[in-house]
Formats: sequence, C-alpha cells, structure tokens
Amino acid sequence: MIKEEDPRFRHLERKIGLFLLAALAGIALVVVLVGIQRGLFTPTYTLHFTVDRGTGFTKGMPVKLSGFRIGRITDLALNEQAMVEVTIEVDRKYRKWIRGDSTVRLVKEGLVGDSVVEVAVGSQNKPELTNGDSVGYVKTKALDELADEIAEKVKPVLIEVRDIIGYINDPHGDLKKTVHNLEILTRHLEQTRGNADTLLMNANRNLAAISQRSVSLLDSTNRKLDSLDIATLNSGLAKLPPLLERADATMVNVSAISAETRKLAESTFPRIPGLLTHTDELLYSTDRLVNSINHSWLLGGTKGMGPRRTISAGDSYD
Repeated sequence: MIKEEDPRFRHLERKIGLFLLAALAGIALVVVLVGIQRGLFTPTYTLHFTVDRGTGFTKGMPVKLSGFRIGRITDLALNEQAMVEVTIEVDRKYRKWIRGDSTVRLVKEGLVGDSVVEVAVGSQNKPELTNGDSVGYVKTKALDELADEIAEKVKPVLIEVRDIIGYINDPHGDLKKTVHNLEILTRHLEQTRGNADTLLMNANRNLAAISQRSVSLLDSTNRKLDSLDIATLNSGLAKLPPLLERADATMVNVSAISAETRKLAESTFPRIPGLLTHTDELLYSTDRLVNSINHSWLLGGTKGMGPRRTISAGDSYD
C-alpha cells in the first residue's frame, strides 16, 4: 500500500498550535488593554452614600471630579430604611482631593447629556476619606421636578398671554375699535389728501397774487421816490433846524410870560377886595355930600328937585 503525503499539511499541528497561541495572546492583550482603560488594574477604594430614591443611578455610571473621570458606581442596594445605598469605586491616586467635607451629587453633562456622579473637592484641612467611608450626598432636582417647577413659573405667564389674546380677539374691545377707526381713517385719507392739495394750490395762487401786488407797490414807490426833487427836499430839510430853534426860543418866552403873569396875579388879587371897599365908602360919602348941598338954604331947599337918591354901601358891586 502506497502512503501519499501533501506537503501543505506537513507540520499542521505545529501551525495550529502557534495560531492558537497567537490568538490567546491577542485576546489577553485586548483584555489587558480594556482593563487598563476601564481601570481594572488601577488601585481603588470604595466609598458609600445614601439617597432617598435610586432614580437616575445605574451600575457603571461614571464618577467625576472637576469634570474628570475618577471612578464608577459598583453597587446599588436598599437598606433597612428603604433608602438606596450607592457604592462607588474611586482610584486611589485621587483620594488626596476627597476629604471629610466632600459631597457628591447627580448631575447631567449638558442639557441632554448623560447623568454622572460629581464629587466636590474637599478642604485641605480636612482628613482624607478611606476605604468604606461615607460621603455626603447633595440632592439635586430631577428632570420631572425641574419640569414641574418651570411649569409653575410659566403658568402665570401663560395665563397672562391667554388674557392678552382674549383681549385682542374681543370684538368689542378697545383694540378692535381702534383698528376699526384706523380703517375708517385710512378710507378717508385719499379725500383728505385731495383737500390738502386744493388748499395748497389756493395758497400758492394767493401767494402769487400777493407777490405781484407787492412788486407793483414797490415799483410805484420807486417811481414816486424818483419823481421827488432831491434838491428841494434837501433845502427844506436844511431850513428845519433854524425853525426849530426859533420855536424853542418862542416857547421859552411864552413860559417866562406865563410865569410873570402868574406872579402878578398872585400879588394883585389879594388887594382887590380892599380897593372895592374903599371905593364903596368914597361913593357913599360923595352921595351924602350931594344930598347935603341939595338941602342947603343956599340952593333954595329941596323945591323943584327930583326924588332923593341915596347910595347905599354895596351898590358898586352891582
């Protein structure tokens, strides 16, 4: 019996063994790389915190410090008080920043990002937290709670918007009436514009007429001024100053005469009553003398004489 061997199948077992070893080495390298990436070979320690609700927390959720990943959530469990105990695993090289006053809280990376556990940096004068210690938890509002709070704040605004829209749409409201009045005013705007144009045209015509009359008046005035004898006007104007000086002198003399007349009247009027009294007495004495002569015997008594005339005091005033 002839035994035939294919050269391609020589040392096949050795080749398969080498291939399996290479595959196992590659798988081990991948596992090591994944472990290094996930921190499986990094020294860690665990911390605990308690929350009233486990909503939003999941195993494997990243734990970050100042936005940098330092660990992950490893376990979630209910305690005797029906509260959730959360266990986190943190790399030891970051323990120097996690102190006794450090806190953790659940936050979102961005508005719609993934949820992470954020650790606050502690004070340097506080002791470092060790394996198994508890860290304080600061409760943050969940998305539904934020939505309810926003809804409560937005609700009054929506009510006001509804009232405003109702006021705008009210057919008997002030806004609708104002729009209606504006519409009516717009309809009559063309007529108003025509009236304004007519007024402007009339004003232009009146201005043109006034301007023409003014020009005519100025022309006639210029002609009259040109027709005046400038020499005669100048001579007349030259005679005015002497005439004015004479008039001033005359007025001064009239004033002086008036003053003298007033003084003479003031000195004469007080003497007039005395003169009248003396004149009356003189007339009375003369009358008595004439009567005596008429009755004397030298003239033959009173025969043939007319009635006796007696002058009494005061006749001189009649």
